[in-house]
Amino acid sequence: MADVGGNSSGRSRERYVPSYEALTAPMPVIRDEDGTMVGTRVPRRFPIGDGEEPVLVSRRETDGAFPGSAPVYPPSTFGNPGTHGDDGPARPPARPGPPARSRGNRFRAAVSVVAAVVSAAAIVAAFVLFSADEPDDPVPMPQADAATEPMLPRAVPTITLPGVPRVKALQPLPGTPSPVLGTVTDTKAAITYVKLGAPWTVRSIASFSVGHQVGAARLPRTMVASGPLPGAAPVNALKTGADFRRVALSAVRWTIRHHYPAGSKVVWTASQEPVAGKGWTFGYQVTYRVKGERHTSQAALSLLDVGRRKPAMLFVTVPDTRKQLWADIAPLVASARAL
Repeated sequence: MADVGGNSSGRSRERYVPSYEALTAPMPVIRDEDGTMVGTRVPRRFPIGDGEEPVLVSRRETDGAFPGSAPVYPPSTFGNPGTHGDDGPARPPARPGPPARSRGNRFRAAVSVVAAVVSAAAIVAAFVLFSADEPDDPVPMPQADAATEPMLPRAVPTITLPGVPRVKALQPLPGTPSPVLGTVTDTKAAITYVKLGAPWTVRSIASFSVGHQVGAARLPRTMVASGPLPGAAPVNALKTGADFRRVALSAVRWTIRHHYPAGSKVVWTASQEPVAGKGWTFGYQVTYRVKGERHTSQAALSLLDVGRRKPAMLFVTVPDTRKQLWADIAPLVASARAL
């Protein structure tokens, strides 16, 4: 008998299998998904021994339909299951795709990034701007070693001076005067004064144009220094002795802040006009503590009129650890002249 829809191997091209290969046999009928009955008998192929013909069972497709059967549609909203509505056969719902990224989200993210960058830039700019407003100290702080670091005058918030005597002559102090080697000419300050020999040596001293010193550069110092008045020039021109006296008092306050240990106390020893020219001279004794011990320095400061908006300043100070040099103070101050 000729093959019906088969090939020489006995397999059906229509994807049928013999009943004895089916999962369950015999299967008289199969109910389809739409409720219709599907028979299991198919055209005969070839006899099997005793003349019986195998029953072929359709293989199910992966989507649940049988081969050769009519397409199965979901129930229509306009008719019975499997029928067409007014808009044609209902179609299965489309498989949901990945959610599309919203343009609004991308825009908000971009705006957030830009806002963060602008905020950070504004903070940095404000920090740089306001930190630049802090004025620098016009007079550099003196250096000190580790042993005297607690005595730096940075710790002094306010310098209080006693009342100044109207006139009091500068007196020579005991000690051994140093040899005089010549004359110091300070062209920047426009003054001249005697140059002392050993143990005095030439040193660079902050805020001054010319300096001499004995020993280490630690507080309290042994020094002679000259230069223009530190800081800004006086607002008004200095014409009278009272004008120079007032500015000289501020200069003494400056020396206490920058060249003596914190907490220093002042006692006036002299207040007079200079030996030559216009200006004012103060002598003063400074008392302080070093490592808990009380010490005293003798000092003098002289402002000299040099015909400029800023007067010249000569400053000398000697601690009691070198009191033999106290004798150098009065001769130094008396020798000062304007160029």
